[in-house]
Amino acid sequence: MRITIFTIFFLITLKSSAQTSRAAGFHLGIPIINETLKEGRKYKPYQLLFYYNFTNLLKGKQNDLFIYLEPQLVWVHFSPKDKYDWEFGSNLGLEYRWNVSDQTAITASIGSGPHFITVHTKQQHRGYIFSDNFTTGIHQKLNNDGLNLDMKFRFRHISNLVFGKPNLGIDTWYVIAGLTKDL
Repeated sequence: MRITIFTIFFLITLKSSAQTSRAAGFHLGIPIINETLKEGRKYKPYQLLFYYNFTNLLKGKQNDLFIYLEPQLVWVHFSPKDKYDWEFGSNLGLEYRWNVSDQTAITASIGSGPHFITVHTKQQHRGYIFSDNFTTGIHQKLNNDGLNLDMKFRFRHISNLVFGKPNLGIDTWYVIAGLTKDL
C-alpha cells in the first residue's frame, strides 16, 4: 500500500513540477515524548529535516495543498545514557495549508518513506524501515522576500512492513521548528 501511494505521489510530482509554487529549507525535530524500548531505555531521535515542496496542487485557490519531499538525518540518543545510533531516509507527503491571513497558515501533513536504522533493539528489526508521519503546525511568512518560519508538532511511527522480525515499531512525538525560502 505504501509503495502504491509513493508511486502516485511521484507521478503527480512529475506531471506538476513545471508550476512555480516551490519552497526549500530545513527543520529541526526535537523529541518530546519518547517510547521506552523493551530493554528499558528511551529512544530519543533528533531530526535534521531538509524540506522541498514541488508544487501546489490547489494553485489559484484560497488554500494550498503541497507535495513535499523531506530527506532526513536522525541522531538517536538513549536514556539512560548509552551509545548513539543513526537513521537516515526520506519522506514524501502532502501538506495542506489553511491560509488564515496573507502571512499565516495552519498546516496539516501526512508523509511516509523508506529509512534505514542502525539501532539494535528487541522491539524493531535493524535496517530497512518505513517512517510514517502525521504533522500539524503554523507556517508564518517573515518578510516579502519569501522567508518563512514553520512551527510544528509531529507524531512519527517507524516499522518495516514485516520485512524482518521483530516489528513492533517505535513511536515518537516531536516539536519541529525551521525556515523555508520560497523559490
